[in-house]
Amino acid sequence: MLEILYIVAMMLFLFGITIFVHEWGHFIVAKKCGLVIEAFSIGMGPALWKKEIDGIVYKIGAFPIGGYVSLPQLDPEGMEKVQGDNSTDRKVLPDVSPWKKIAVAVAGPLFNIIFALFLAVIVMWSPTDELIEERGVFIAQVEADSKAYEAGLRGGDEIRAVNGNSVSSWYQTRVECLLGGGDDQAVDLTVYNAEDGDRQVRVPVNHPDKSNDLMDGVFQASPCQVMQVVTESPAETAGLLPDDVLISLDGIMIQGTSHFIELVQASPDAEVSLVIEREDESMSVMITPKYDEENDKVMIGIYFGGSLSLPWTLTGNPFEQINSDASSIFRLLKALTTPGESKQAASGLGGPVAIFTMIWISLKMSLITAIGLIRFININLAVLNLLPLPVLDGGHICFALWEGITRRKVHPKVIGTLVNIFAVLLISAMLFLSWRDVDRNWNVSRFFKKAPVEGTVAEPPLTD
Repeated sequence: MLEILYIVAMMLFLFGITIFVHEWGHFIVAKKCGLVIEAFSIGMGPALWKKEIDGIVYKIGAFPIGGYVSLPQLDPEGMEKVQGDNSTDRKVLPDVSPWKKIAVAVAGPLFNIIFALFLAVIVMWSPTDELIEERGVFIAQVEADSKAYEAGLRGGDEIRAVNGNSVSSWYQTRVECLLGGGDDQAVDLTVYNAEDGDRQVRVPVNHPDKSNDLMDGVFQASPCQVMQVVTESPAETAGLLPDDVLISLDGIMIQGTSHFIELVQASPDAEVSLVIEREDESMSVMITPKYDEENDKVMIGIYFGGSLSLPWTLTGNPFEQINSDASSIFRLLKALTTPGESKQAASGLGGPVAIFTMIWISLKMSLITAIGLIRFININLAVLNLLPLPVLDGGHICFALWEGITRRKVHPKVIGTLVNIFAVLLISAMLFLSWRDVDRNWNVSRFFKKAPVEGTVAEPPLTD
């Protein structure tokens, strides 16, 4: 019970700090620019707590799905009815330079990016045994009776592109398969192995709502990384160190931990060559696996680290982490505006429930995994808020640019109408996505389906 309470508290804290950083950016720059500030709120809806200090109402809303800074000079007749903070006489407010408005609007996303960089540095300098970066998309095994095998996919193949789009991780592969599956749920893979070189195969793929397996009968290879070396073991004698990645044994490429264990069993008391990767450099060592009577198997004396295929588990250079996060959201935005991919992209979108679910899962993995996710969310929040929609920061930037270039203000009623229309659309979208997330997780829609009329037979579901 205490573990659950801890995870829930950390979920609210980690998501709340992301919203706080964004709104704090607007708040602090608005104060520096001399704008009137009516309220600073973390969360939406009725106030669980509020206090007025120097004419500014600080509060915590009941619904932890966002926040806002009420700035009447930036949003003259916008969301005051939704926010409930319109105590200022807006007719007497002084004019504000459009460039100050732009600075205030940009500050929120900018603070999210700065915070994400800070988190990326934490990830870079933290012990990350459980976060193993993938070095290519390798297939460990393909079942002989599967459609993928029939199409020509084989164990040991490396997937290099999906429908012509390059991929370097299983996460990217899943995204491209979801977006490019089309009506027949099949994609063109560019695969490679040393014997056959590059070749094209067309393979059926599964929608994530229907199956956890990307391709039936296909098992992915995972990085085989050392987490700990047993003292006085063959691994220690050979000079293996924690974080070493095992590449090949006796000339055979290692496809994963289970595959490596199988290879070791075949070489008891025989000196073999082990190729490893250490700090981005490859090196070869000689090692002699020994039979262990207690465990009744041949062993070299190592413990393996875990393996994850998630976009936010990237470690190393902070700027590479940020670039990876930004690339993921830009790829989604491109898919949403591409006719052949928009339907699949929309089907993969998640709302607040999905975000909290991801935070929950990440926290159960490790705190550092959750920090990586919050970094990822901060970059996503920054990019999305810069879209040129009236209810977002990008919309306010557009209004201010129009004023700065034409020397004419956009009429307050126009701003108010557009902001409120898009606010309703945004809230409706969030409610819809939340409902879909709940239905995906718990299948609540089954309670709303009509039972078959007595005396009739329900039609069976379609199968392939």
